[in-house]
Amino acid sequence: MSEFVLPSEPDSGRQYRLALRGNSLNPMIDAATPLLGMVMRLSGMNSLNMPEHLFAQVVTDVQAVEQLLQEQGYEPGVIVSFRYILCTFIDEAALGNGWSNKNEWIRQSLLVHFHNEAWGGEKVFILLERLMREPKRYQDLLEFLYLCFSLGFRGRYKVAQQSQDEFEQIYRRLHHVLRPLRGDAPFPLLHQNQVAQGGRYRLIKRLTVRHLLLGGIVVLALVYLFYLLRLDGQTQDILHQLNRLLAR
Repeated sequence: MSEFVLPSEPDSGRQYRLALRGNSLNPMIDAATPLLGMVMRLSGMNSLNMPEHLFAQVVTDVQAVEQLLQEQGYEPGVIVSFRYILCTFIDEAALGNGWSNKNEWIRQSLLVHFHNEAWGGEKVFILLERLMREPKRYQDLLEFLYLCFSLGFRGRYKVAQQSQDEFEQIYRRLHHVLRPLRGDAPFPLLHQNQVAQGGRYRLIKRLTVRHLLLGGIVVLALVYLFYLLRLDGQTQDILHQLNRLLAR
């Protein structure tokens, strides 16, 4: 099962692993994790390798998650806000990674499909300010948004490089709001990994063609060196034998 490594706090040395489902103290995150995992898997994929009908499948998955949250008793307004954030996050990843070159995202986005809006990067932060006025009531939703930030969602701060400091302040502020609500309980889906280094998130490393080629070159070099040394030894033996014969 794939995992994602997340920091406990912006720019901190600690990082955490995100399991793909079923081990969360936050049912909202638990329900959305398969979709978040899909986004992270496809983020580095070429648009030519995108699955067919990806947009339609994601729409179906979002509807299934929404139905699950309804069954778990979340307020209608909370579910709508959750769906708005989720759609905005996935749309940002889709457009930023070229999914629209082949899939239905070139014609419409999830936000257009579900909310009839073209871009939610601004409204998400307006929504965040309202939610933080009642953090206990909206704890699950705030934790979900914090996780989206940890996975790279930036909204209105996506293109404005000079605004990254402002985003970091918002990120830290949200972290400080959420941490006391958990008390001694672990943060949802975050398992501490003290040795992990680098990046806000990463997939567990897998072998690539480049790794295999480099490994093959190293093996060939070692084999060549072995035979070179062996040949040199044999050559020296032959020379010694010739010298003995000539000396007679």
